[in-house]
Amino acid sequence: MNIELKIEDDDIKLYLPNTHSIDFIKSLVKKIRENDVQVILTDRLSIDQNRLIWVLCHEYGELLGYTREEMRGILENEFCNEREIEYFSISPHKENACSMEIATEFIQFIIEHSIKMGVNLIIHEGKGPLMKRKQARDVVPDIRRFVLACLLNKTCAVCGRKNVELHHWDPIGSFGYEHDDGLQTRFISLCGEHHSEFHLIGAEEFERRYHLQGIWLSVNLVIALKKVYPWHFKGFKKEKYIKSLEVKNDERRNHKLKKDNL
Repeated sequence: MNIELKIEDDDIKLYLPNTHSIDFIKSLVKKIRENDVQVILTDRLSIDQNRLIWVLCHEYGELLGYTREEMRGILENEFCNEREIEYFSISPHKENACSMEIATEFIQFIIEHSIKMGVNLIIHEGKGPLMKRKQARDVVPDIRRFVLACLLNKTCAVCGRKNVELHHWDPIGSFGYEHDDGLQTRFISLCGEHHSEFHLIGAEEFERRYHLQGIWLSVNLVIALKKVYPWHFKGFKKEKYIKSLEVKNDERRNHKLKKDNL
């Protein structure tokens, strides 16, 4: 039942869709007056999350030739199968509404999914001359994961252009490109235009303007990104770092065994 409750001064108001009949509304009011009202706290997605999911599904569906309902169904099916969770409603008023955490993950999933598919999502807010356009990076919950998805899919983190190059966020310093192992500086993927702009205005102004930062890479991420950018990370020696990881894992295992035996 799609009902929204608001408290305005001393009044409690229920907002119902005008699709309900007069008899239904009278019956509902009667039940509220004649019965005790239980307040049950639930962890459900917010109205803002619900609206954002529908906006993303609408924009994504428009570009691929689906209605927003069809797009939501496709994305939710893939999301739930990938995470092995039950299907859910994105209406905060339904009993099977998802939690705020799941809604946040679903929003992140939709945006990362669009990057993998090569679709540049633009969010339109309002209509006519007052309409505003936002990039996916403006609404994504976890900006670091967004930058990583752009890196993995050779997508400009600013404008969404494809087949772009990896960019060092921090100065390389004295070790140079030949000795770059991917673990000494942060990275971001930028198109030629935004790469030039970065060097023109500097990292601090670029971050302020686009609310973006380069990200640090782990050994596993460098291994993954070497397949995407084969001419980078020339100083990375896989065998050396894999051996280092194995040693660290052995140390963690031994530490855990000692704790378990205490």
